[in-house]
Amino acid sequence: MLKSRIISVLVLATIISSCDKVVITPDSSQIVGLGSPVTLGFDRTELVLEDYFMDISSIEKIILPEGLQQEEMKKGILVFSGTLSKPLGVIKVIANNHEYALLVKRSEKEKIELTFDPGSKEYDKVQLKGEMNSWNPTSTELEYDGDVWKTSMLVNKGIYQYLFVADGKEVLDPDNSEKVSNGMGGYNSLLTVGKTDTPKPVLRTGWVEKDEIHLRLTNASQLVVFWQNEQLEVDSAQNGYMVSIPEEASAFERSYIRAWGANDQAISNDVLIPLSDGKVVMDPSVLNRFDYQTWNMYFVLIDRFKDGNPANTRKVNDPDIHPKANYYGGDFAGITQTIESGYFEKIGVNTLWLSPITQNPETAYGLWDKGGPVTKFSGYHGYWPISSTKTDDRFGTEEEFRELLEVAHDHGMSVILDYVANHVHEEHPVYKQHPDWVTDLYLPDGRLNTELWEEQRLTTWFDTFMPTLDFSKPEVIDAMTDTALFWVKEYDLDGFRHDATKHIQLEFWRTLTRKIREQVTKETGKQIYQVGETYGSRELISSYINSGMLDAQFDFNMYDAALNAFGQNTSFRALRDQLNESFNYYGYHNLMGYISGNHDKPRFITLTSGEVSWNEDAKLAGWTREIGNPQEFAYDKLNMLHAWNMTIPGIPVTYYGDEFGMPGANDPDNRRWMVFDDNKLDAFELRNRSIFSKLTELRNTNMPLLYGDFEFHLVEDEVLAYSRAYFNKQVVIVMNKSGKEVHTQVPLRDDFDYTSLESHFGYEFVLDGTTLQITLPANSFEILTL
Repeated sequence: MLKSRIISVLVLATIISSCDKVVITPDSSQIVGLGSPVTLGFDRTELVLEDYFMDISSIEKIILPEGLQQEEMKKGILVFSGTLSKPLGVIKVIANNHEYALLVKRSEKEKIELTFDPGSKEYDKVQLKGEMNSWNPTSTELEYDGDVWKTSMLVNKGIYQYLFVADGKEVLDPDNSEKVSNGMGGYNSLLTVGKTDTPKPVLRTGWVEKDEIHLRLTNASQLVVFWQNEQLEVDSAQNGYMVSIPEEASAFERSYIRAWGANDQAISNDVLIPLSDGKVVMDPSVLNRFDYQTWNMYFVLIDRFKDGNPANTRKVNDPDIHPKANYYGGDFAGITQTIESGYFEKIGVNTLWLSPITQNPETAYGLWDKGGPVTKFSGYHGYWPISSTKTDDRFGTEEEFRELLEVAHDHGMSVILDYVANHVHEEHPVYKQHPDWVTDLYLPDGRLNTELWEEQRLTTWFDTFMPTLDFSKPEVIDAMTDTALFWVKEYDLDGFRHDATKHIQLEFWRTLTRKIREQVTKETGKQIYQVGETYGSRELISSYINSGMLDAQFDFNMYDAALNAFGQNTSFRALRDQLNESFNYYGYHNLMGYISGNHDKPRFITLTSGEVSWNEDAKLAGWTREIGNPQEFAYDKLNMLHAWNMTIPGIPVTYYGDEFGMPGANDPDNRRWMVFDDNKLDAFELRNRSIFSKLTELRNTNMPLLYGDFEFHLVEDEVLAYSRAYFNKQVVIVMNKSGKEVHTQVPLRDDFDYTSLESHFGYEFVLDGTTLQITLPANSFEILTL
């Protein structure tokens, strides 16, 4: 057992003895869901107890693991310092006579120094922009020592892209030959911090005997296992370790076993095992739409999807708006009809993300005058709210929206709503009644504070007619969290996609999540999934994800890496490195969104095919020329992207039309009318939609693709092989993104019998013991199941 220090909490009641321990039930747990791991800071750590516990006054005792010391406790924040003697530790919290456990991970931060040698040139100012500072050059200015420019900072071990900015011009690090494509026709320098090639411990599911779960752990000396938020005793067993499922698990329709391993240098992958009434889930049919790992999400841009009720179709009556920038007529009725038609079931998606549905202005705003037609815009996309609680009548009535949700749920589908909190339109009552609730449009130096995404991250406006709300004011947080809460109290929604997440202070997300738990989850038992939109470093993205804030965000860094690998043919090694980085920050069983594209990006297939080049303005391309159909190979590349998203951990998110390969430059060309009629799709598009459906079926019916361990087996520049395994089931994925046929040999795990391995895309293979020999055509993949 770990040696521990017992500390007192100032607001706490009497200490209880172990014989008075209360058995937890689904309704009595102080922690909603699974408590997220705590990663230590470099020298001190602040733990917001309300992120985890519904009522912190119920806490009676906190026990810190060896090496950590309490500094102070104030306003529900526990501050402690020190470091763990091992990579993993456990904080024990006694609340309402029950012992809870929170996993603690040792800090991975290191101090680094970056230098820029100007050579013979002279500069007035040199800055750093990269993943280590969220690409914000104003946050990191280098100092000149008479010879070189330099700066130092604390960063986590890992791989970072970066550039120097010398007198306003972006330049690669002249002393670093390592670089990677930036996905836009250029390159970024690449910095490796720490020993990223050190073999990590490997934790695997083994087998189940009655109520005993067996785990295999290699290259490790430490194993921590939780049931829900309680630490379990771990026993040594044949070929590994064993834990017993607690008897009280039988009272839970769904609960989980979680496990982590470590050696002195590194932490292993994590394991997540779902239980149904205390039994290990082995069959996906036992799972339901409340199991987020089963979600297969589809993004519907409502106005461009389907017009099911022409009576509510109404364009903004302004000749200055180009037809592409005006309303098309998609609505709630069109989505409901699509659900009832069986289309979503046919393509295998089970969760809808709907674009914002609140009322938008009746007049034109904005301006495009950078080439092609000069046009203003309507608010067809939904992101210019003039109300935060009223549905836009162009999309339908409140009754039609309720019907959409009811029909979706009847078909086993979940629905999340895109909610805009960061800003309002200037016609919004909030702005008219409280003009002091917004940030300053002009900075002290006189500059216009618009689109300064990193420099003024928490205050910048998207446009001069869209005031950004000032969430440093408690009254603004209270008002806007109430409007978000309205949607999940008034309508049977399953979650939110939060727009512009990084531009809003953390306290907003804490307050909203707390209100949801108190007024929805506590009252109904229903949890609400929340996923954010943040472009930036993984450290910034992950700062919004924990038990008291968001469940996940979209992993745009992974999308960029996949875009480079499948679209620009960069090495699979870079893709592997980026996925491992995401695992380090978000875990191996995260709920992050892995996108095929979205409404703010040119279509993947169009970029890959070359109809829009990587280094051109994709918006300008869409306004100035017709973007034609992709080349044949690009359809194959898109299939590989889908295969990747469907087989890695996380939630795959498909932008409407990507299931068959809809082309398009950037906004608004990437927002064309959805096509349902098979007669309007060509042979390549029909084939792609069929392959997409097969991929979703494989994901939806194989436990390894929902909860399995993840391992890379072969990583070369153009060939990649990895697997997901869940107890005695395994899925193996092999990809060839080269332009030629490739014969490859893949070393497999030695603890499986592969005689029943089955191919799903028809490519022949040969097994030589635990070596898979397979030949794949150009730009293809194979998925094999055991």
